[in-house]
Amino acid sequence: MDLQGHIKAIWPQLHAMAEPAFEEVHTASFLAGFLRKLGYEVAEGVGGTTAVVATLDSGRPSPVVALRTDMDCLLFKQADGSDKPIHACGHDGHMTIALGVAQLLAEQGLPQGKVKILCQPAEEIGRGALELLKAGALDNVDYAIGYHLMPKDMARSGQIIAQIKWTACTLMEGEIRGLAAHGSQPHLGVNAIDVGAAIVAGINALHTNPLLGGSVKTTRFLGGSGSLNAICDKVNIGFDLRSTSNSEMLALRQKVADLVVNTAKVYGAEAQCHIVGTCPAAEADPSLQAVTCETIVEELGTEGLIPAASITVGEDFNFFKEQRPHLKTASLGIGCDLVPRLHDPEMAFDHAALVPAIKVLTSLCLKILQVKP
Repeated sequence: MDLQGHIKAIWPQLHAMAEPAFEEVHTASFLAGFLRKLGYEVAEGVGGTTAVVATLDSGRPSPVVALRTDMDCLLFKQADGSDKPIHACGHDGHMTIALGVAQLLAEQGLPQGKVKILCQPAEEIGRGALELLKAGALDNVDYAIGYHLMPKDMARSGQIIAQIKWTACTLMEGEIRGLAAHGSQPHLGVNAIDVGAAIVAGINALHTNPLLGGSVKTTRFLGGSGSLNAICDKVNIGFDLRSTSNSEMLALRQKVADLVVNTAKVYGAEAQCHIVGTCPAAEADPSLQAVTCETIVEELGTEGLIPAASITVGEDFNFFKEQRPHLKTASLGIGCDLVPRLHDPEMAFDHAALVPAIKVLTSLCLKILQVKP
């Protein structure tokens, strides 16, 4: 297989058909058609979404390895107010890699077991992996492999990170309801802005174990849009929570919710707080990480291996392990001289770096499939 030719033929098409979360209709059809031509058994519209699950079966018993690629893009506001869909997080590269691996596996054949290519929607809003889980796409899977293009400061072209230590993240939103009053009679009202300010101060005083990388930030404070001589009766407030520990994240969520509700009570106001979105932290399997490191060295040499790296970003791939604890998972970071950063509309990367990624992931799948059931 001509991998460079594959990349030059496939990536431009996927890049040009960028589609946002749960709207990856053309993208899903493209992937399904490509995989079907390779001889995979393809299911489209999985879970009532745009998800595609393609299976290559050796006809012999387990193990079952799932290779996951995300499909959605980001939306960027234009000068005329319209939203422009752009693949600024590398998902076009991820899909190109997945199709390359799928083709090599089909050409070389599987020693035993099955390979499932999971084409997942809606990673950017943290909901696509959950839809695959609900649909049962991971029910018979033993190993799940994810990967992501990484910024240049984390990995260069020709390097691959054996395990990305993704961070748990939670977005929370609170609503504070005070009591409106005339500005000349503040004692007759409850100023929601005062309550919100006290909550922000409390959030800033929430200290976590620095070794676990925990943090809570107030990221939204909206209120007081009425008359300047009126006491504000409503404030909307938002928070970003991060931690490398899933158990600490659970504790942080409870602390934030308690702080918002109880601080409001002290001031005579009412408040509620709820989770808008969340992703768990990565929980890698040590034995699979060792196999991944070994595979990278075999394909790229010792200079191509970065054993592990931490990043303060969330990834919904980690729901697989959280909800299917028996799974052995690996999340690789693909070095590709990516600049200036992820989620930038001008993001660009070295396409040639997808070649070693395809080789490593193909070899990793085959190495795992050689394990006796």
